[in-house]
Amino acid sequence: MHDDLSVQLFLRSPCGMLVLEKRTGNVIAINSSLSKIIGCRSGFDLSLPLSAVLQIGATTQTSRGVFEQKIRNAVIEERDGFTQMLRDVSGVSAEYLIRPRAINLDYREYILLSISKVSDTVSSNLLMEEALAEKEVLLREVHHRVKNNLQVISSLLQLQSQFVSDPKILGYMTDSQNRVRALAYVYEHLYRSKELGRIDFSEYTTRITQSLRREYGANAQNVAVQFDIQDVVLNPDTSVPLGLLLNELVSNAFRHAFPDEREGTIQISMHPNENGSYTLAIRDDGIGMPKGIRIEKIQSLGLLLVSSLVTQLDGTLELKTGKGTEFRIVFNPLQYKERE
Repeated sequence: MHDDLSVQLFLRSPCGMLVLEKRTGNVIAINSSLSKIIGCRSGFDLSLPLSAVLQIGATTQTSRGVFEQKIRNAVIEERDGFTQMLRDVSGVSAEYLIRPRAINLDYREYILLSISKVSDTVSSNLLMEEALAEKEVLLREVHHRVKNNLQVISSLLQLQSQFVSDPKILGYMTDSQNRVRALAYVYEHLYRSKELGRIDFSEYTTRITQSLRREYGANAQNVAVQFDIQDVVLNPDTSVPLGLLLNELVSNAFRHAFPDEREGTIQISMHPNENGSYTLAIRDDGIGMPKGIRIEKIQSLGLLLVSSLVTQLDGTLELKTGKGTEFRIVFNPLQYKERE
């Protein structure tokens, strides 16, 4: 700030400008252009609260705090700027473009704010950018709440199962709990994903398999699980039915393929095909199923659900028996359809 040229450029800039001290949040400098807009004196060596210099549309403490937080966020995220309603010296409110920039002088941190009225085009673009950013935040919050609600349902099923003595009914409740947990993991990955609306299926598969291993305890303790999933990233519409499908088939292998705590291996692979489809294969080297068995003849809720989910994915299901059991599903990722 002590360089004469820098001082003159700041003071005479046609764009309204002020400097905030980052540590205190106080305004320490105002240039002439901004002085004419807001009615404050220009100059250096000031020490004014930002709320005393810039009068925003709302006057509540919360609104002022939100405005100051938007400035800090824009600096951290290196955003081009944001729009804000401000009142000028005559009390008239208008929309202004706020462009915050971090600067370092004499080993101190400051924020330079450039303030100017926005044109209709710039306003529309910035409003669209802000709307998209806000939509992303809201969508993440929705995913987070759905995940929390599903975890509550899973916990309620767990608590209820403690009062069930019938092994058959207890098995049904455990299956239901695992299905709810599989859905919760989908929404947890959506919430945490850097790219909103995309799920790393390799990470998801590992997570759900570890959960099932813990659930089935003795049945799973001697079973190794091998993964071969190459860079598969899917959208939520595909991940939800595929996650449930994976839950059913891995649960089925842990529960039935390795009786009497026998050792064995479950292999889970998923690869893209040249035509844009994917192949998911879940195979085990357990006791297997009777030869010639047809999946549509099996009276099991889990496998009926598998068939239904494959249909939902517009895919094909192939069952191989012999040395163990293999389920092979070929499907195309679902595309988002406008809800009615």
